[in-house]
Amino acid sequence: MAQPGREEPLAGCIVSVSAATRYTDATRQAVTYRAGRVLLAGDAAHIHSPAGGQGLNLGIGDAMNLGWKLAATVRGRAPEGLLDGYTEERHPVGAWVQGWSDAQSALGRPDARSAALRAVVADLLDTVPGATYVLKQISGVGRLHGRVAPDLVLDDGSDLARHCRTARFLLVTRDPGLVARAEGFADRLTVLPGSPAMLVRPDGFVAWTGEPPADPFAHWLR
Repeated sequence: MAQPGREEPLAGCIVSVSAATRYTDATRQAVTYRAGRVLLAGDAAHIHSPAGGQGLNLGIGDAMNLGWKLAATVRGRAPEGLLDGYTEERHPVGAWVQGWSDAQSALGRPDARSAALRAVVADLLDTVPGATYVLKQISGVGRLHGRVAPDLVLDDGSDLARHCRTARFLLVTRDPGLVARAEGFADRLTVLPGSPAMLVRPDGFVAWTGEPPADPFAHWLR
């Protein structure tokens, strides 16, 4: 750990500290992220141990989820209840991250029981199913619905990730009928040729994939 007056191989010598803070492993989460016109995000909505370094990512995820919904609401393009979906979608994610950070904190405690638990976890990670499960949780590999869209190569040779930068809805499909139904939303929806069929939201998350619902756009676009 860097200390004032001590030589550091990369940082040089620290001669003074202009600001300092400390952290704890306290875990708290707001019951709801929305109360009328008040919306919570980041540390205002949840705090947890910094183990795993998930705090910044979690806050950015809140902002991305809320940003496009607020924009649609301000512009009068939000379907009924769109903002209410912010808590529904992000609260479980916050609780999940808190659980994982608490678990990592527990694994790091300097006692015999934690050491035994670390050994068990290490044994599990040495198995293919155990390592696969953890990697899927970290990378998001697996089911598409409700997760960040994968970087598919589309039929025109472009990458889906590049189109996600436009902050528009993206419809990936080869179905001419679905393309025709999307024409009424051309001002905020881009149709892209490819498979599997999916609707990607402005925050990069998959709204639905595979067989489209009876009304594929009603829940998201107005």
